Amino acid sequence: MDLRQLRYFVTLAEQLHFGNAAEALDIAPSALSMQIQSLERELGVRLLDRTKRSVSLCAAGTLFLDEAKRTLAAAENARRVAMMAGRGQIGALEVGYVASAAYAGIVQRLLARHGEQYPQVSTRLHLLDSPAQIRLLQQRDLDACIVRTHAGHRDETDRILLLRETLVVALPAGHPLAARESLRAADLANERFTAPQFGKEIGFARHLLEIGRVAGFIPNIEFPTKDFITALVHVGAGHGVAVVPQSIGALPLPGLVFRALTDVHDDAALYLVFRRHDASPFVSSLRNVALELGGTRAD
Repeated sequence: MDLRQLRYFVTLAEQLHFGNAAEALDIAPSALSMQIQSLERELGVRLLDRTKRSVSLCAAGTLFLDEAKRTLAAAENARRVAMMAGRGQIGALEVGYVASAAYAGIVQRLLARHGEQYPQVSTRLHLLDSPAQIRLLQQRDLDACIVRTHAGHRDETDRILLLRETLVVALPAGHPLAARESLRAADLANERFTAPQFGKEIGFARHLLEIGRVAGFIPNIEFPTKDFITALVHVGAGHGVAVVPQSIGALPLPGLVFRALTDVHDDAALYLVFRRHDASPFVSSLRNVALELGGTRAD
């Protein structure tokens, strides 16, 4: 028994006329009759009462008709789901992100637009630091990452630049430099710094190196952390200063002020990262939405 035989039977049961049913199916009446007889032989039961002038359903045929319709509907639904999944229109995405990407609003914008275009694709979010995301991406536990620092093998991944932000300096509210409206790199030469840094990965501390290069000093990174909030807690507690993306400066944390740097033209970037040559339609859909929102492919 196959789906074609079920479809032939349902059409005949609805028409109760071999000629009309055969015409609807675009086959010869004799071919339809042979298929129905084959179906009955396989089932070992008569489904139809036939005379030269009429066709009617037997009791078994009436019950079988309901099941046949359900089976055909289920098969059609399976076909539709498979096609939508193949086009990236239905399914699930596992996406990692850093908290600062949410502070900047880029995660929300990306997923909101993706949800508008692909409402049947569910997205599960995972708040993780950048190295952990890249590791899980390589292990195929994540489909895409939103990170600031791209650790790992660059030749195994592709990136889309989502956002660039200017840098600001976080200071304790009582710090002498807090009285100024803006700062120069040289003003930070004697400061202790706290910065997100991951073991051997330099992380966000690379921006401090650029500040030091501009002013001719080596930054004293005394308090490495794994996230910006912890860095700001250190600053609020008087444990030095921090350089953070502008969006972090919008957080209403007590005891802190944020000041712009006038002579440093470095910026903080957020990237969408995914496996190179990933053929998943879900990843493709997220990548396309990122490009629609103004993202650019990064080397």
